[in-house]
Amino acid sequence: MSSKIEYIEVDSLGDSPISPDALELRQSADSMSEFDSEKTNRMLNKYCAKIDRRILVYAIVLCVLNQSDRGSIGVAKVVGLEKDLGMVNNDFNIAATLFTVGYLSLEVFSNFILKYVGASRLLPTLGVLWGLVCALQGVIRTKVQLYVMRLLLGMAECGFTAGILLILSFFYPKQRLTTRVGFFYLSSPLANVFSGPLASALSHINHPTIKRWQWVFILEGLITIVVAFLGYYVLQDHPEKCRFLSNEEKEFIVQYKRREGTLGGSQKLSMKDTKRALFDWQLWCMTLATFAACASCGSVSIFAPEVINELGFSPAQSQAMSALPSACGAITILLSGQIVRLCRSHWLAGSLSLATSLVGSILMISTLSIPLRILGLCLLGAGGFAGLGILPGWNITTNSQTVAHSAVASALTVFMGSGSGFVSSNVFLNWDAPRFVIGHSVNIAIMAMGICACIITRINMGRRNRRYERDGQVGFGNAANSFRYVY
Repeated sequence: MSSKIEYIEVDSLGDSPISPDALELRQSADSMSEFDSEKTNRMLNKYCAKIDRRILVYAIVLCVLNQSDRGSIGVAKVVGLEKDLGMVNNDFNIAATLFTVGYLSLEVFSNFILKYVGASRLLPTLGVLWGLVCALQGVIRTKVQLYVMRLLLGMAECGFTAGILLILSFFYPKQRLTTRVGFFYLSSPLANVFSGPLASALSHINHPTIKRWQWVFILEGLITIVVAFLGYYVLQDHPEKCRFLSNEEKEFIVQYKRREGTLGGSQKLSMKDTKRALFDWQLWCMTLATFAACASCGSVSIFAPEVINELGFSPAQSQAMSALPSACGAITILLSGQIVRLCRSHWLAGSLSLATSLVGSILMISTLSIPLRILGLCLLGAGGFAGLGILPGWNITTNSQTVAHSAVASALTVFMGSGSGFVSSNVFLNWDAPRFVIGHSVNIAIMAMGICACIITRINMGRRNRRYERDGQVGFGNAANSFRYVY
């Protein structure tokens, strides 16, 4: 599908005369009839490589710590948290659920706050806050105190992931965004890969007053605080205000993103566009697929050590082996771009990833064979994290008509994904071990729902694109003639 994209002139970013390099960049942007010209691609590759090094790598590192701090309670459980705090029955599930309650409390509004405050100030502050709360979990003495700290931890982390997704949509062109979002979500399995062996090592620490599970919280929290402070110098609000980009690079990327209809960093939020995005049923349908992928990942992140422990392994072995399904997930996230290209569509690639998780849950529920259950966990991790590398990026990329649509899409993606924590935290019950029939049955149903959501979204996107082609416009802001849904 091809359509003529009308050029939209933009003003220079500064009052100084245009340098020869800037003139070359502008002439390149002016002269390209298609975005895939060799010269433009070369300049775009150079620009994206700089953003990768300066922003994406830091975002991945901080998100690894974010996921590790969030999931550290699963590791602490294996090394004595429940026993020391007198937790019985479903007390642990309550603590895990309260994190989700805090996380979702302001999630929908977080990107609107970020747009006004600025990513370079808000996101590092959130990192310092959740690192502090994580470390304070190491000094609690009762389960009620744990409940309070988990609620506060969720509130402190609220807005971080959605904020990162939003600023990535500001910096990267549409055709490069899905891959970068996938790399960003690589942080989730990496956190599990590192936290398992790390917690296994920490569990061997013998201290007269500090318990082993307390070391997990304290050290992970302190590391996060140090790394988060660096964000005040690394993170930028949007390309137009980016300190490490030259005027020439700013000029080029502003024109490029303006022509593809995705320049939103410096634009003001429109209430009309915001309402339109919030009431778009297709966007909500897309987030159901992300909900399913996150439910699979949450099962691996929080309960993999416990599931492996129930297979007869020691706590230390369980922590180390819990890295295996996450390692499989890390590999599939790295391959997610290849999976999309192989399937030649996002919806089919997302459906296949969820189907892989579905098969993993079927294996977990149908047998007590240790090799088959380990294989099931690996399939659960591989499929869930592959979906995490495909579906959120697809959602944000295809809903980029205006800055309001990007903000709503990224916020709802994280909101629905985090909402899966309500499910993951309450379906794997202690009395249901070792098969965990309820937990895996619920996962099977959720994966099936996610696959259906991908199929319905694909059908409706095709219908909408045909209508836009027939009518000649979309009707959303300046991108009315150029925007089409990508599926």
